[in-house]
This record gives sequence, structure tokens and C-alpha cells, in this order.
Amino acid sequence: MSYFEGLKLTKKGEQLQAKINGNLSETLTFTKAKLGSGSITSNDEIRFLTDVKEEWGTANVTSCKIQGDEKNIVAIEVQFSNAELREDKIFREVGLYAQGNEGEEILYAYANAGDKYDYIPLMKDSPHSFVLVFYFNITSGSKVDAKIDLHSYITHQEFNEEMSKKVNKTDYASAEQYGIVKYGTQGNTALEGNKIEEITGKTYGGVLNEIGLKEAGKTYFDKNTKKLYLCKNNNTDVSANINNYIAMDSHSILERLENLIKIKKYSATTQDYISINGGTLIISESRIDNLKNKIGIPLNSTIVSVSTGQSVGYCEYCTYNYESDTAIVGHIVPSGNSRTVVINVAYI
Repeated sequence: MSYFEGLKLTKKGEQLQAKINGNLSETLTFTKAKLGSGSITSNDEIRFLTDVKEEWGTANVTSCKIQGDEKNIVAIEVQFSNAELREDKIFREVGLYAQGNEGEEILYAYANAGDKYDYIPLMKDSPHSFVLVFYFNITSGSKVDAKIDLHSYITHQEFNEEMSKKVNKTDYASAEQYGIVKYGTQGNTALEGNKIEEITGKTYGGVLNEIGLKEAGKTYFDKNTKKLYLCKNNNTDVSANINNYIAMDSHSILERLENLIKIKKYSATTQDYISINGGTLIISESRIDNLKNKIGIPLNSTIVSVSTGQSVGYCEYCTYNYESDTAIVGHIVPSGNSRTVVINVAYI
């Protein structure tokens, strides 16, 4: 088999890679590989290539997997055979092709074996199928896809890997392997998937931290915070952005209930309106428009009560109009006393 030191990104490949790194609105899609017999003068030439030099065949993408602990390695598998060849071919070069959201297919990466090439024989002489796997580093969280050939075959390694997951009728499930499981709420039992919907009243959408579209109205589990979140807007977040999610697990709801009512104090200076008792007492009032904004509480909050501080020597009162968000505060005070009154606003 030909010896390739490793694929190198072309200039267009570098540009496409830079566009998708960490950008969840862009997807890098691998489309195919081309095989050829062409030569290059040096590896420096690779950066400026836009196609293989002397193409004689193509290889279809059969697998695209994200690997590594940090999910920053993409493994692309391609397959080809010598079934269509009419003559022996020099296998000296291979190019991997990809596209971004705009759909323009480009030569993403290229490798040349130089004088370490081999021949691909005719099928009648030696029937062969070939599997090539390419590995690339990407930024964790980048979106990668591939145009998979559904007519490809599985390799011996893939067959063994899947067979190792096969469950016998007597095997019991564990955290490490599939198997028989009993439904229930006790230890060593499993909760049916639809039970989450019955408990929460919402459709369970999956793990929040996994890449993909999150749908409004569905719940998602955050493996980092160990909380269940309700999605408010369609998004592709992989963490619980407060603009798109609200925690709805029992602990989070309890926290909100324990801190349900908040109190805000506000000082107002009243104006004299009426003198009574020979001028010794004054009725003094003040109108506070846009109360929520004036005292600095959220506009979507609900005021549940307003009250005055009730200082000694004052007869204080406060009323609130929910429709106009207006408060009237006043007091009956001796003419020589301060005209300042403190109101307490309770809101949720």
C-alpha cells in the first residue's frame, strides 16, 4: 500500500476550517476523496492546490466520527475498490473534499506519497477493497457532517465492535453495558422514558450539552449543573443560557419559591395640599408615575403590596394603581415635621 505521511490542509481548506472553528452556525461537510497518480515538486505546493493532479478514481465517505476526550478530533473513513479499473493504477496522491454552508466543494486536504507509492491491481488479478481513515483536529464544539455513502460495507473492526455490544437474553444492564433492566424507582431499576413527560408535563428533548438544535417547549438535562431545563426558544446552545432556558427541576423551583417575594424601599418627598386644625396639621401627598422603573424593579414583575414605614407622629398611607403603574403616597403631619415618607414595595 502507498505510504502517506499525512494530509495537509490546502489554503482553501484552512479558510474553511477557520470559518467553522467554534462557530455553531457553520457546518463542515466532508463530501468525498479523489485518488490519483500525479506528482508534486514539494509539500509547499500542497497549500495552493485546488484539485488532485491526475485523478483516476474516487472514494466515498462511509463514516464521520467525533473522537477524543474533548471531542476535538474528527475521523473520516472513505472506501474504494478496484472493481471499475481497466488497468493497473499508480496510487500516489489522495485529496479530501469538503464544503461549508455555501455549498462550494473545495479540495480541503491533500497528501502525496512521492516515490513511496504502490500500484492498485486489476480486480481480475487481485480483487481488493480499500479503507482509508483521515484524522483532523478541530475546535471543540465545531459542527462536522459528511455525505455518507449508504451502499458502503462495514469493516471487520466495525463488525466486531457492534457484536461486542450484542446483549444475550440473560445479561443484566449496568452503567457500562446494555442489557435487561427492570422498570421502577428503586436502586438498580430504570425509569421509563415517557415517565419524564408524565412527571414534568413536557416532552424530554435530551442532553443540553450535546451539539444540535434544541426545541422550544422541550426539556433538556444539563450534565454539568445536574439540572433539568425548559427550552424557551429554538437554539443550538450547549450550556444553559438564561435567555433560552429556565431551570425546572424540583431544587431550582424550591429556590425560586423560597425567594419568591422581594422587598424594595423607596423614599419620596411629599407636597403640602391641605392645612387642617388651624394650620397645625398638613395633608401632604406625592404621585409616583412608572413606579417599577422609578424604584428599579423588573417591568415584568408583579407588585403584591405597597405600604409605608409608619414613622411615629405621622399618619401615613400609600395606594397603587396596577393598570397605570402609579402610586400615591401621603401623610398627615404636624406642619413643622419632615415631608419625607418611605414606602415598602413587595413584588414577585
